[in-house]
This record gives sequence, C-alpha cells and structure tokens, in this order.
Amino acid sequence: MPLFIDRLPLQSRVVSGAAEDRRNWLALLPAIVSQWELREPPRGARPRWWKFDTGCGPDACAWRFHLESAGLDPSDPDQLAPQRRRIRAANDAVQSLPTRWATVWLVSNMLSLHHSPFPLVLRPGLPFYDRSPRRTADIFPLLGMGAFRRARLKVKIDFDAGTLSVWTPGPWYRGVSQFLRRLPGRFATIPPEQLCAPW
Repeated sequence: MPLFIDRLPLQSRVVSGAAEDRRNWLALLPAIVSQWELREPPRGARPRWWKFDTGCGPDACAWRFHLESAGLDPSDPDQLAPQRRRIRAANDAVQSLPTRWATVWLVSNMLSLHHSPFPLVLRPGLPFYDRSPRRTADIFPLLGMGAFRRARLKVKIDFDAGTLSVWTPGPWYRGVSQFLRRLPGRFATIPPEQLCAPW
C-alpha cells in the first residue's frame, strides 16, 4: 500500500481542570470538505484539521461553523439529505442532526503528494450540529472509521514516536514510484504549522 501521510506528529492541548491542568493528545488529519459532486476540491482551498475519532459512529460529524468556514451553505435545502441522522453523543444523549451532502478529501503532508488529495465518500453525508458551540477554539470536526474502512485505508498511530501515518490502497509499484519521487526532496514533509488553515 502506498504511503500517503508520513509520520504526522500527534498534537496536544493543555486543558484546565478543577484540580489540575492536563494534556490531551489528538490525532489530527489535514482535510478539505467540499460539495459532494466535485471531482476534486475547489482550487485554492486550504486543508484544515479534522480529528480522527475511533468512537465516532457516523463517517464524520461537524458543527455549523465548520461548514460555513469551508464555504458550504448549511441551509441549502438542495444539499441536505431528506432524513436526519441520529447521533449518540459521548454522554449517551441521542440527537437528530441534519445531514449535508459532502466529500472529505485527505491531504498528504508529503511534498510529492500534497496536491493530490484522497477522497473519502461520506454515507449518507456529513451530519452537523446546526448551532454554534459555546467556544470554537480547538473544536474540530470528526472523522470516524466507517469511511476509512470503505476506502480500505491503513492507519498507524505510533504512540512511542508520537506520530500518525496513513496508507492508501494500490499496487506495490505505486509505492516504489512514490519512493523515487521523494528522493530528490530527501523525503521532506510539510511542517504541521504550515499544513492547515485555522477553523
């Protein structure tokens, strides 16, 4: 399987608690969300951080401001699925969310593949909370495992090294071709701080 995201560093945030501060680790992936019918992301669209969440039931989940920031109208009736999606939150509360037709494109941190994003088809679409959270800082849209399984991706989280890597399906010779393409750049990757635009 050809390597697509190469040892992307895990990220962390310090969260203040009642007794003490704690550090939360996040597996964040660079991605672009677009209209579902597009064959490629809009030209000039910059990736933003999405959180890979193995506990996320749907393929993905977002807030209204994530769609608006990406230039997608959450209120366009022609882009909404006819049925709302029932979502069970971490506190076991069940909510019925509107679902927008959309495609998420994973973006490589490798210079040789950065402009060749990989599409993740969302079924039945992208459920979203049709309101604003109390704060938007460090509130990331979620990517669940369903779309990854259908796309036959391989994900490796190396907790010792603190990195995340992703492989896409394909014949072995594609991996050799990518290896040769990366040789002139000495296998350079794009630093996380330069990879994504903020939400």
